[in-house]
Amino acid sequence: MFHRAQTHAKAHCFTRRALLLALLLAIAAPLAAASVAAAAPGDTIWVRQYSSNAKGDAFADVARGPGDVYYCAGVTRATEETSVLALVKYKADGTKLWVRTWKPKAAGGAAAVSVAVAPDGDVVVAGTMGMAAPASAKGRDVVVLRYKPNGEREWICRWDGPAHKDDWVAALALDGEGAACVAGVTRGFTSGQDYLALAVSPAGKVRWAWTYKGRTGRDAATAVAADGGGNWYVTGSSQGAGGTLAAATAKIGRRGASVWLKRLQYGDGGRTAATDLVYRRVGDSRRLYLTGSATSAATAGDLILAEVAADTGVKMHSAAVDGNAGQDGGEAVVADGAGNAYAAGWTTDATSDIVHAYAARLSADGSVAWDQPVWLTPGDNEAYFGAADLDAAGNLVCGGYAVLPDKGPEAYVQAFWPTGGLRWLNISSGTASAVDICRAVIANASGVFAAGQVSRISSGQDAQLKKIEP
Repeated sequence: MFHRAQTHAKAHCFTRRALLLALLLAIAAPLAAASVAAAAPGDTIWVRQYSSNAKGDAFADVARGPGDVYYCAGVTRATEETSVLALVKYKADGTKLWVRTWKPKAAGGAAAVSVAVAPDGDVVVAGTMGMAAPASAKGRDVVVLRYKPNGEREWICRWDGPAHKDDWVAALALDGEGAACVAGVTRGFTSGQDYLALAVSPAGKVRWAWTYKGRTGRDAATAVAADGGGNWYVTGSSQGAGGTLAAATAKIGRRGASVWLKRLQYGDGGRTAATDLVYRRVGDSRRLYLTGSATSAATAGDLILAEVAADTGVKMHSAAVDGNAGQDGGEAVVADGAGNAYAAGWTTDATSDIVHAYAARLSADGSVAWDQPVWLTPGDNEAYFGAADLDAAGNLVCGGYAVLPDKGPEAYVQAFWPTGGLRWLNISSGTASAVDICRAVIANASGVFAAGQVSRISSGQDAQLKKIEP
């Protein structure tokens, strides 16, 4: 009798608990839905920091892989002598899946500069290893690594230029087969600093190394892109006689031979430098879009946006955009399928000499649709864009840093409408008064993923990945 009563009491208690749980779930469900719905464009969804110790950790680039995963590449334990190349994989919800690190056994550290995902889902990382002169007479070398999605390393490709001097990486691109090409600098025996484009097969073997030797030995490749036909495009800056500077841009065939090479000027001041390049197919036309800076007789220097025919290297459209009358420059360029190009960079106020973040759009017809310097406070503030992407709706998303009152540089992400105008902004502030910066952005339907670094009192400089509502 007692047992039956006890069982009945337990059953009754369970029923009340079940009803209470159902009621709580019924209340919590709409609240949770409201919480999700309440996320406005520009709101932070989550932040993840990676730190190995109190030394410097930073992400230099981020790439998206199949299954909506994100690979962040950079450096950990950052000093030139002991730094370690780092690759961290995250899910779109912020879950860290794995961390892979690498450093050479010989003297000197390693750091990743760029990361990209191959069509088969493998991830390729490019960076630099060793120590630069004068710390090392030999200088640095190029390193490219390839990993499977599960984090298993497939191969390492090291490249030391023929002169065995300082070689370093600025950018990485992959083609449709998963072959890699890195752009950067190599020092020759007597030619000084030369353009470098280095092709690495999907199996990790060097296919060819293409170099461009200008007249003065001061040449540097800063960006590389691939098309669907096995061709590569590289751009940067090349100094000529009398201190002139040109945006030397080249098309390189699949076997490493130059198809065309153009030393292009985009102003009448004799000094043009390209910093970024993107390849796009617009209808039946193959096009390149470049950004950088150029001087003219009337201005100290303007941000440039240019469109070049990929087949011939002929300049189709170009514009030099003057922001605040001082020196201006573009650091990142993106283009949509209709042929509109966007640049993100900086402009200098000629009166205060303060650098402000700057963005501009070159329409498909070659006209400048808009350009916009950005002030974050009523007074003057220093800000800078170094990264850009277009989200699923065609909005421009830029990343960089901004200095706010009573604070140091803060990691800064800004969105613009396609027609111009500020859409939203997002700022990360570390707990320590040091440099916080966004170095790379990816924008898509899932969100905006901003990678860089943030400084914290407890752990020093940490690598950071942030997801923002698009």
